[in-house]
Amino acid sequence: MTNKAALSSLLWALCIALGSHATEISTSIPPPETKGLNMTASGILVAEGTRTPIGFLIGGGYEFPTPIGIDLNLGMSFQRFGAEEAQVTMINAIDVTAARHAPHSVFFGFGVGSMFAAGVARPAGKLFAGVELFHQQPVPIQVALELMMKSCGQDVTCPQGERQVWLAGRLGFRL
Repeated sequence: MTNKAALSSLLWALCIALGSHATEISTSIPPPETKGLNMTASGILVAEGTRTPIGFLIGGGYEFPTPIGIDLNLGMSFQRFGAEEAQVTMINAIDVTAARHAPHSVFFGFGVGSMFAAGVARPAGKLFAGVELFHQQPVPIQVALELMMKSCGQDVTCPQGERQVWLAGRLGFRL
């Protein structure tokens, strides 16, 4: 019995001695990395009756993480597409996008700026939502829907023949 007690005491002493010299293992999670400065390039398909005009969007911004697991992207964009009456150009001075910090991310946002259509410049805005595949990779792919609207001043609706709202699909990537 004394041999068992002595062996037990020896093992206990060795465990304590080894534990005091053990190195600490860090279990901290690395901070989330975001793109920082980035550029977006997309093709646009606009729903317009029986036609489906195409266009493009080019934008840039700065993405940064938040403490709640959301990546915010603040930037600007330029988009142009062919509409029934004329080319439509939208310049957004402010684009704000919120995306979940995950390998594949759902995002949504809005933009505010000016729209040039049918020879008239008007204040405009857009709402958009979509999915960004490979969000944390060097070249993520975006699929989104956009609702673009322009304001016609004091009138609730625009003058006869002037379109006010467009719905578009967007496919592109971010660098």
